[in-house]
Amino acid sequence: MKIGFISTYFYPFIGGAEANCYNIAKKLSKNHEIHIFTSDRKDKHIVLKREEKLNNKIFVHRSKTIFRYKYYFGFYPEMLIKLLKQDLDILQVHSLGFIWHDICIIIKKIMSPKTKFIITPHGPFMALKSYPLWQIILKKIVELFEKRINGIYDLVIQVNPYQYKWLKDYNFKQEKITYIPNGINKEIFKNSNKSNFLKKYNLKNKFIISYIGRIHEYKGIQNVLKVLPEIVKIKKNLVFIIMGQDAGYLSEIKSQIKKLKIENSVKILENVSEIEKLECLEASEIFIMPSEWEAFGITILEAMSKRNAIISTETEGGKFLVSEENGLLYKFKDIKKLELNLTKLTFDKNLREHMQRNNLMKSKEFTWDKISENIEKEYKKLR
Repeated sequence: MKIGFISTYFYPFIGGAEANCYNIAKKLSKNHEIHIFTSDRKDKHIVLKREEKLNNKIFVHRSKTIFRYKYYFGFYPEMLIKLLKQDLDILQVHSLGFIWHDICIIIKKIMSPKTKFIITPHGPFMALKSYPLWQIILKKIVELFEKRINGIYDLVIQVNPYQYKWLKDYNFKQEKITYIPNGINKEIFKNSNKSNFLKKYNLKNKFIISYIGRIHEYKGIQNVLKVLPEIVKIKKNLVFIIMGQDAGYLSEIKSQIKKLKIENSVKILENVSEIEKLECLEASEIFIMPSEWEAFGITILEAMSKRNAIISTETEGGKFLVSEENGLLYKFKDIKKLELNLTKLTFDKNLREHMQRNNLMKSKEFTWDKISENIEKEYKKLR
């Protein structure tokens, strides 16, 4: 088959949707020809190579971004031209509420009626709970538009089993919704050399808790910082490692660290390599995902595979991946419950190690090999 993917960003950029698209494309390219349609830049980082071939069967078509506002609103007209040039059997879009992608899909549908269309929304449009009034109005307008066009999709893939509840609100037909989660590469289960990481950052004999993700207010890192002062009074060797790129909130995080006088208990690592990330998780005891919203949380899976106990907010991804057997949950902004959870896992070694063992076993259920096989089966049903 000739399979196309539309993704706002793609490798070498990282993120949940990017990881899903890249890894599925890589696995499917063994038997199929893959075409990726994406933008050429993320924030200030620009990929100059517009046309690229990966693994012999993955063709990446990057289009110059003429305009972008925030996350959803981008315009890269070359995408439509490149999309119409390819005669595709399957076209899967990794987005919901991206108006330019919708326009491209509608025109492609008209021009290529034999192509089967699939969507993996990853999350609802503007998923956070509070927005300014003008953004609320904009959200309602876009949602009305989405409800009118979503009948064009032949298959809808939810990445966790909770998503059907809001997918129906967007007029996706329930019989077209199937569940296929995100995953991790099986190579992650190999031991990482954490001693290099510990030595480089002077972390020997430290009790490490970790976070991976963008440094943004909705990610909730600030809430973790608030509970650290009381805990480090007792657990003096505790260090919270924040790994991720600044999304406009780093200066606020640094200011909060200084204000709370926890400079010796927090380390911020921007733009770490994949190797260092895994070394850190290997050294970490507890992984925290404090976000207001997560559709899945591949980083939770990565931490599970490295034997971390998990603390997560009650997001879709958190509730799906974390149970009492492998971690603890709390509501976003419930600082007292967060402190209670972190204190419990820090000082209860038996409970923590029990969760760590369970996480290693559970994470092995989510490999990209298994997931790509399930996606390929769904593709074949549509042919």
